[in-house]
Amino acid sequence: MADLDDGSTEADPFPQDPLPERELDALLDARLAEVPGWHSPDDPVRLGFAMTAPHDLALETFGRFAARNPNNVGLHTRFGDGVRGTRRLEREAVLALAGLLHADAADGYVTSGANEGTLAGLRVGRNALRAADAGRVVVLASTLTHHSVAKAAEILALELRLCPAGPSWRLEAAAVEAALDDLAAQSPAGDRTGVIVVSTAGYYNTGLVDPVDEIADVLARRAADGGNLRLFHHVDAAHGGMILPFTAPEVPFDFRNPHVHSIVLDPHKSGLMPYSCGVFLCRKGLMGHGAVPAPMSGFLDETITGSRSGAMAAALWSLVFGVAADGYRQVFRHCLAVRDRLADAIRAADPDAVVLPSPGNTVVVAAFSHEGGRLPAELTERYRLVGNMLPWSAPDGTDEERLFYHFYAMPHLTRAHLDGFGTALADAVRAPSPSRSRRPAGDTAAPGPPGELRELRRSSVCLRHLVVHPPQRRDPDGYPHTYSFHTFQDRAGLDEDLTVCPWDGDGAHQGLYVYAPDLDSPFANELFGVTDPRRYALEVLDRNQQKLSLVGAAHFSVFGPEPRDTDRPVVLANFHADGTLRSVEYKYGDRRYNDEVQVFHDMIVVKVGKDARSVHRDGDDYSFSLDTSLELRVRVSDDDTAPRIDRVARHADPALPRRRHLLRGQYRRFPNRFFDTIIEMTVGRRHSSPGAPHVPALPGGDVLARSAELDLVRVVPSVREGDLRVTLTAVDGTGEAVFSVPLGLGVRLSALLTGIPVGDPESLTPAEVVTWAAGLYPPVRALREAARSEGRHRHLSAFPDGRSGQAEPS
Repeated sequence: MADLDDGSTEADPFPQDPLPERELDALLDARLAEVPGWHSPDDPVRLGFAMTAPHDLALETFGRFAARNPNNVGLHTRFGDGVRGTRRLEREAVLALAGLLHADAADGYVTSGANEGTLAGLRVGRNALRAADAGRVVVLASTLTHHSVAKAAEILALELRLCPAGPSWRLEAAAVEAALDDLAAQSPAGDRTGVIVVSTAGYYNTGLVDPVDEIADVLARRAADGGNLRLFHHVDAAHGGMILPFTAPEVPFDFRNPHVHSIVLDPHKSGLMPYSCGVFLCRKGLMGHGAVPAPMSGFLDETITGSRSGAMAAALWSLVFGVAADGYRQVFRHCLAVRDRLADAIRAADPDAVVLPSPGNTVVVAAFSHEGGRLPAELTERYRLVGNMLPWSAPDGTDEERLFYHFYAMPHLTRAHLDGFGTALADAVRAPSPSRSRRPAGDTAAPGPPGELRELRRSSVCLRHLVVHPPQRRDPDGYPHTYSFHTFQDRAGLDEDLTVCPWDGDGAHQGLYVYAPDLDSPFANELFGVTDPRRYALEVLDRNQQKLSLVGAAHFSVFGPEPRDTDRPVVLANFHADGTLRSVEYKYGDRRYNDEVQVFHDMIVVKVGKDARSVHRDGDDYSFSLDTSLELRVRVSDDDTAPRIDRVARHADPALPRRRHLLRGQYRRFPNRFFDTIIEMTVGRRHSSPGAPHVPALPGGDVLARSAELDLVRVVPSVREGDLRVTLTAVDGTGEAVFSVPLGLGVRLSALLTGIPVGDPESLTPAEVVTWAAGLYPPVRALREAARSEGRHRHLSAFPDGRSGQAEPS
């Protein structure tokens, strides 16, 4: 089994017979003895390497699950995934770590380490930027960035541009700005350049943290200003991400910054996990940029490694929930105390050394005072010490490169370890190696529905999309875990059972059609509908669908007549089971992708870039998903409260054309919903802002969204003269759209639109619903006419002449 004499290595013949048990154990014991332990002062102490003794709980849990050899292939952080076994443990552990890093929403998975996580981040970033029409993609990082970034750039065939590390040893925002200016100037007119900026939260050889928030602000401003650069921001937090949240929680290196897109962690460093265990995290909507179909296995693979250890995921879960924040806080307080004792030991051995403990991190950096500053090979090998030449401002003001060693204060270190190292270091600095060299730092068409309803499919933005479910699986109480939804339109297009007939009733309301899965029992099987295929439709849900519907028990839609006028919205009125109005929706756009306004009695919701899709999964199983770029939720109180922002949640970066939250192979149960950004706001119905509009401050600066009509826009909500105004301004200067909604419109609409009780649907008759539908058409059509665009200015009103819908308080 030994190497050949000439230094080469050849393959060994595969053994034909097993070794005797005693010989096998002896060989294993011999190899084990060659691996350093943790607790004996006589064992080599890996002071220069970021590793520590794994926690007993992680080892026990790993062994407990390893015998069953679970494979956690795939991604498990999406809705409906990660529901059992080690996949559930991985989902819970990964999302808890995302919460630790202040993510509103995230996807991610357990990796083999930060090398793999960085490769995943740069791959997702490259593909996202290419989707944004970037022909050239450049990775921008510091010369001190971990080598895994260069390796990932090489694997992905990306250009790597490094900013020189100055005496601060950080990637400064000004350097990023200058590099971006240079790249923008180099881009030919009309071309777009993608830039993946890599920040570091805990450099391996210094422990320092980049000003991630300042860098993110630079990227956010440039994204909002348009230009020829498309930007992605990856943070390498391999040696800081598990520490800083407990030692320096004020350091904003994480998802608190809207323009941080992905982060990697390394729990097998300070996180007490055995090798190999890393975690990759990214904002929702980005993982699909790394998806590869696996038809032989029947899923979409978005990971780098494919098959992954479920036992390792279980071990990580055991520490996240078994050690938790209190336990990790105690561990890292101990590490900081060890760090300070280690610094004292270095100063005692060499009083003139430059000793720099990293703030909030467990790294000590030291440059020794003897000529050259190099430590003997015996010492560096025993303690695994590595020296790096770093830029340094000498006391006399000259800039030079100087040799610095880095030391890690890890949880397993004891006072005996530190005392032994201090003695060995004192001996070493008295007999220094030959001098180092000194040099200046500057040297270097789906089918349509059958028959009479074909026109309805072509002309409608959508009917209600939560109402139909495959036969035999329609009871949400009986099938709560497998219930899924799809649209009526797609159901009709797939030729499923549906009965349609002209309404002849009592001779009134000619030209209407009624439809249901079974017209002999019209209100007991999913829905009963009535439609004028060129103008409107009303659907009443059965009992089970009413339990599941998120938008009411009955839905009225005005969508015609043909041809469609894009300046006029499709308007839907949704009703509660008792017949009261739930909301009115105004949809501007095409059949699937639109900007819309929803008006409730005491709330106004503006949705920018709403994308509604249904998918036929398998057999008779269907699912539905909603992606919305921005949702502004305005609570209208019955007083004169001034406008205020209550919450802003930034789940994804709209400046990147992300893949859908769920790809076709990933649909599970409804609701599959995702928002890039959510803004919650409060204003009083009687608040008045004469003159200039009242614009509440939005934390985090500009809010961007992907509009159905204007693409990437800035979104500014304001209140003026009793109206909520939402202005969408295209970042490329192609125009703007304004939604103007009277704060009292919901009160007015609640009085204007009335329904019939449908909570006991079996007691209804088709004639009642037909009469209700015919009566709703004139007022809802009037609402639609009142909401016509005038130069993309949409003023919603209860009156066709555009008069205010402001209601007096009751």
